[in-house]
Amino acid sequence: MRARIAAGIAIVAAAALACALARGQDGRVIAPLVTPPPMAPPPAAPATGSGDWRTLVGGPGPEAVPVRDVGGTDYLSVADFARLLDATKFWRGDLRKLELRARDHRLQLTVGNPFVVIDDRTVRLDAEVLSVAGELLVPVALVDSLPRAPTLARLYHDFARKVVLRVPPDGLITGPRVAVEGGATKITFVVDRPEEVVVAGRSRAHFRVRFGGFYAGAVPDAMPPGSLAGAMQPTPTTGGSAFEITVAPEATGYRLLTDVPGHRVTLVLVRGSAPGLEAFAPEGPEGPRTLRVVVLDPGHGGADAGVTVGGAVEKNLTLALARLVRAELERRMNTHVVLTREDDRELSEAERAERANRAHADLVISLHFDGLPGGTAHGATAYCPPATYAASQREQTSGVIALLPWRDVALRHAVAARELADDLLSALELRSQGPTRLREILPYPMLGVNAPGLLLECATLTSDTDRARILSPRGLAELAATLADGIQAWQRNL
Repeated sequence: MRARIAAGIAIVAAAALACALARGQDGRVIAPLVTPPPMAPPPAAPATGSGDWRTLVGGPGPEAVPVRDVGGTDYLSVADFARLLDATKFWRGDLRKLELRARDHRLQLTVGNPFVVIDDRTVRLDAEVLSVAGELLVPVALVDSLPRAPTLARLYHDFARKVVLRVPPDGLITGPRVAVEGGATKITFVVDRPEEVVVAGRSRAHFRVRFGGFYAGAVPDAMPPGSLAGAMQPTPTTGGSAFEITVAPEATGYRLLTDVPGHRVTLVLVRGSAPGLEAFAPEGPEGPRTLRVVVLDPGHGGADAGVTVGGAVEKNLTLALARLVRAELERRMNTHVVLTREDDRELSEAERAERANRAHADLVISLHFDGLPGGTAHGATAYCPPATYAASQREQTSGVIALLPWRDVALRHAVAARELADDLLSALELRSQGPTRLREILPYPMLGVNAPGLLLECATLTSDTDRARILSPRGLAELAATLADGIQAWQRNL
């Protein structure tokens, strides 16, 4: 009884203080609530393999506040709640009511009452609003009762990490949920923008799916029996989120099913044959690759300017990019980088191949920029020798000497070239420099080249978006760093 009387005296005293602070024109008391002292950062995630939520996308992530357990119920400080909503607080001490105003939305809370008025409707929460040491606490269940409206910030209660976060404009990704059905493994994510989900890497060792939005899920502790998915982890990326999955060797293909109305994306891994399957990337032996010499081939030159649009000239951009990639690689790796041209000169395909072969290249990349009519297409495209052809030739010529025309010698390195394409395109996707496309065809710059290599259309200059990115002050430098990331991933070959 004495404790209740003391608590009542404290509430009355707080109300009297609020009346003395400010009074609105309509006679209502208008004053801020008592702000709690700064709290420690939210705790790291439990042992789910997903790590601290702040590092899932390589940065601070969206604004989030901690959740408190009061008597077995999760509560949120009203001050934190208002900050996430960008709401203004109006306290009526005589009625022990608090009104939150967020643009054209109104929320009315009453101390000791589980009923909350949200705009024109009343919601009953699973617990009452509390006042603890002069600070109002609201049950976290209120987050799920907020209306979905463009004028109100959207909040999400992350149960695993004990935080409530403000959903960023790009949306949210939760999950995954893994199920084994027959010979298939289904991995389902709940996604705000399922139409933006792409496969960024198709190798079994590093199968990557890229999402637009912030990943706030938790990785399962263990896979169900018979799962074709092994290790799973979020991967830092730019402008979204990505997920990397280790796929079992017995998986023969995959499908990516997109349910836009249901806001779901399901990756289906299949054992055996089935219609409509996408193939995994061919994979060579694991282990670090020798990379003593990298040859970069800046496309075009001299009288051949390549694509020219909006102040962007392809021959100049390819040479500038090659120099930046060389600097990145020589800074990061013990690798010698050779350019097929160091100035504005025109070279034939045969001359380019001869320079690459004389340098004893371990890797060759011909750098280009695309140009397509209409101005709607954008992104990057890699052209590499067809790995399926190389695999069939190995089967047909097993135990005998195979002779290839000199122009087709790049085909003997097709599997390694395809893995290079996957690593480069994955790096571009993870840095939001896509969308990316892969074409398995022997490109002209690779004719006669006796090394793994490909032609890479690094961006589309006829796209206003791509061109603005490439011509920005840091555009080529960021692209060079991304390509160096892909080359390093290919060299590590983990």
